[in-house]
Amino acid sequence: MPSTDRTPAMAHDPPSDTLHFSLRDALRASLRALGPEDVRLVLAVSGGADSMALLFAMARWAPERIAVVATYDHGTGAHAREAASLVAAEARRLGLNVVRERAWRPASTEAGWREARWRFLWRIARAYGARVATAHTADDQLETMVQRIARGTGARGLAALAAPGPVVRPWLQLSRADLRAWVVAEGVPYLDDPANADRRHQRVRLRIDLLPAIERVDPGFGAAMRDLGERAAAWRRDADALAARLPWRQVAAGTWQLPRDAVAGWTEEMLAVVWPALLAPLGVTLTGDGTRRLLRFTIGHARAGELRLPGGVVVVRAGAVFEVRLPEATAVRDAARRAAARSCVAGATLAWPGWRFHRVAAPACDATSLADCSLAAFPEGAALEVRSWQPGDRIATPRMEAGRRISRYLSEAGVPRRDRSGWPVVLADGEVAWVPGICRGLAAPHRSGRSDLIWYRSEREFG
Repeated sequence: MPSTDRTPAMAHDPPSDTLHFSLRDALRASLRALGPEDVRLVLAVSGGADSMALLFAMARWAPERIAVVATYDHGTGAHAREAASLVAAEARRLGLNVVRERAWRPASTEAGWREARWRFLWRIARAYGARVATAHTADDQLETMVQRIARGTGARGLAALAAPGPVVRPWLQLSRADLRAWVVAEGVPYLDDPANADRRHQRVRLRIDLLPAIERVDPGFGAAMRDLGERAAAWRRDADALAARLPWRQVAAGTWQLPRDAVAGWTEEMLAVVWPALLAPLGVTLTGDGTRRLLRFTIGHARAGELRLPGGVVVVRAGAVFEVRLPEATAVRDAARRAAARSCVAGATLAWPGWRFHRVAAPACDATSLADCSLAAFPEGAALEVRSWQPGDRIATPRMEAGRRISRYLSEAGVPRRDRSGWPVVLADGEVAWVPGICRGLAAPHRSGRSDLIWYRSEREFG
C-alpha cells in the first residue's frame, strides 16, 4: 500500500528516537561508500520502499552525485503505471532530472522483466556517462546467493550482488526492514508491489517461506551466508587481478586470444578460477557444466579443435592460441563461407569477409619476408579472384611444384575444420596463388629485382 504522507520534510533531519537517528547514521555512512566523487549516478528507482529510500537519502545527503532518476514501467498493469508516476512526481518535486519509460511489449517472466529493466538502465547510463545505482539490500543478497546455490553456482557466483562490477549498491549492508522503518519515520511515500507477495515467483517463495524456516532452525544462517558472500567477493577480486596479468587480448571485434603457453601446465582448479574471470567482462557467464567442458578442452593436447558454449560463444584451439569468439565474430566467419567469389585486377583492392588486405611497398626479399605468408605479390594487371577454400583445392609451391592439397596446409597450421570453408584463397590468372597467412604458391612470384609486382599484406579481422 502507498504510505499516507506524500510530503516528506527534506530541509533538515527531523527529531526522532534513538532508532531513527541510528538508521539515519547508517544510511549516511552507506552513501559515503558510493565510489569516486566525480562519478555521477543514475538512480534506479522502482517506487518500492528500498528504492524510494535511495531517492530521498541521495537527494538529502548527496544531490550532486545524481545525474538522473530512472524509472521503468514494465507495462504490467495499474501498479506499474502508478509506481512510475510516483517516482517521476517525487523526483521532480525534489528538483531532480527524471527519465521514465514504458515497455512496448511487456515481458511475462521475472527474467524478462529484469532483462528489459537493465537494458533501459544501461542505455540511460551510457547517455549520461554515469554508473547505475540500485537499492539492493542485504536481504536481496541472501536471496540471490540461495538462488545461485540451488542452480549449482561456484565460488565466483557466490559473491552475488557483492561482486565487483559497474553497479553501485549502497544499501547492501542494510536490511529491508531497516529501510522500511526509515521511510516510515520520514514519511517517504512508496508503493508495495503486489508481485512481492505472489508465491508463483521463486524469489517470493524464498523470501516468505524457505528463508524464515531455515533461520528458525539455524539462527544466524542469513548472517553467515552474507559473510560468505563478502569473502567470495574478495576472492573474486583476487581472481580478476590474476586474470588481468595474463596476455589476454582482443584481436578484432568480438574475438579475443590467449596464448596456450600462458596457461600450460595449469591444473583444472587454477583454470576454473581464470577462465570465468576472463570471460565475465565479455558478458559470458559460464555454467557449471560449461566450465567443466572448457577446462577439459583447455587441458587437451590436440593442436586444433573447438568448443561451443551457450549463447553462441565459440572457443577455438588454433595453433599456439586459444581464441574466444562472441556470436558476432562467428557470424562474420559464416558470412565468409557464403560469400561469392570477388574478382579484380592486381593493383585494385582485395576484399573478403573477416579479412583486410592492404597494398604495401615491396619488402626486402630476405629470409623473413620469404617465410611471411601474410605477404604476397602479383604481376601488375594479373586477373585476381578471391573465393573461399574448396575441398580438393591444390597449390603449387617451390617445394611442391606438382601441387599439394591446401587442406594439408590448413591442418598443419592448426586451422579448425569449421573455419576452413570460410578461409580465403586468392587465384591469379585462374591458378591458386595464395592462401593468406598459410602458404604462397608459384603463381605469386616472390623474387627480387621485379619492379612490376603489386604487393599485398593480409590481416584477419576475426579469428
